[in-house]
Amino acid sequence: MHRDSISDLVDEHLLQRCRWLAAAFGFGQGCCVNVYLSAAGYLGDRFQDKYFFVWMCAVVYVVPLLVFALARALDPYFDRHYGFRKVYQVRLAISMLVGALLVALLSAATIGSRVGNKSTILVLGAAVGAVAGSVASASAQFFGVISPKLVPLFFLGQTASGAYVNAAARVAGFAPDCADGSVILYFSCGVVVAALPALFFFVCHYRGSLELAYRHHHSLTPSTSAAQLSITTSSDTRSLQDLHREASCWLRLSRLVASEEKVAIKRLAFLCQVFVVGLNISLAPLANVLAHGRYDLGQEIVLFKLLGDFVGRVLFFLLPSPRRLQLHLWLNWAVALLRLPAWIVLVCHAASKDIILSDAMLLVIWFPFVVTAALCGSWLQVVAIQAVEEPAKRGTAAQMNVAVYLGFLSGVVFAAAFSIAAKDAS
Repeated sequence: MHRDSISDLVDEHLLQRCRWLAAAFGFGQGCCVNVYLSAAGYLGDRFQDKYFFVWMCAVVYVVPLLVFALARALDPYFDRHYGFRKVYQVRLAISMLVGALLVALLSAATIGSRVGNKSTILVLGAAVGAVAGSVASASAQFFGVISPKLVPLFFLGQTASGAYVNAAARVAGFAPDCADGSVILYFSCGVVVAALPALFFFVCHYRGSLELAYRHHHSLTPSTSAAQLSITTSSDTRSLQDLHREASCWLRLSRLVASEEKVAIKRLAFLCQVFVVGLNISLAPLANVLAHGRYDLGQEIVLFKLLGDFVGRVLFFLLPSPRRLQLHLWLNWAVALLRLPAWIVLVCHAASKDIILSDAMLLVIWFPFVVTAALCGSWLQVVAIQAVEEPAKRGTAAQMNVAVYLGFLSGVVFAAAFSIAAKDAS
């Protein structure tokens, strides 16, 4: 009893530490991406191109999919040869430091932005996207294995960075036609915050505070085959196994049915995540188009998107935890489908040559549209990871992160097709 209580106390200490780390990495990763994306109005005005934001979103959201494919092939090798202690230092802490450096370089490129600098900004945006995607995937795996509820904390931190960037832009006076000093101050706010999670992680690592987390990851890594495990079965237990063979068959059958239900929940959660994120991102790159070329309003639409993400993630934590996974899954699908009418109205407004919605009405529809997507996204992460057994949680966390980026990809493809069609029509 005493040993169990000590173990529970250690686990609670680890969970508390990981809660802060998960939120911190989400905040730093989100700052790298959101500082870049929130320059939509500024750069659209500088280049006089209301479609430039579409390509900014394309590079920052699509490139990580290539990183995920590479990581899927190489991660097992690095895990085996270098161990979880070293690889997570690179995947989490060092990657965040690289992200902070890229944001600093973006500041210099933005200040000197001319028409010829479009490619430089897009290349740096792609690098930011690659690093951010790597940190998001590594965070989902590292924290999701310890507890599924840590993954929404990462996303909460990620979206809290949107609220932070929103405030930083207003305090710095960052907007179309602002002075270079405002640009430097705005990007500096992102650089400092992006570096802090890495420092926190290194402090925890060298103090030994993450040792139990590393051991938990190691315990879930297959090291022996089923054939090797079967050798340890003694001959004395064989007769007992014969007596209970029929009961075991029924037990295996019930477990198989339960396992198939969990796989179905995970797959449907994956598809719903792609659908929810895809609808959201299909319109976010069109912020300047929704604003009909008014870059100040386009900037407001992007900032409202970041604020709506944060509000949706906070709402998730105010609701009860999911106990009936199937019920929560279908509720998410219902909310996802109910968002379609709002999406259609916003697309019609963007496609129309005339302004259909007033500025206030546009934001009134846009804000809850974004909030519901963020709320559903958090629920789906928890439902999918909670549905699977312990050894499968790390892989499921990674798969749900891929679902998010597949949603990004589908949304960006729609926005790009919309932009090309609009240009051809004009």
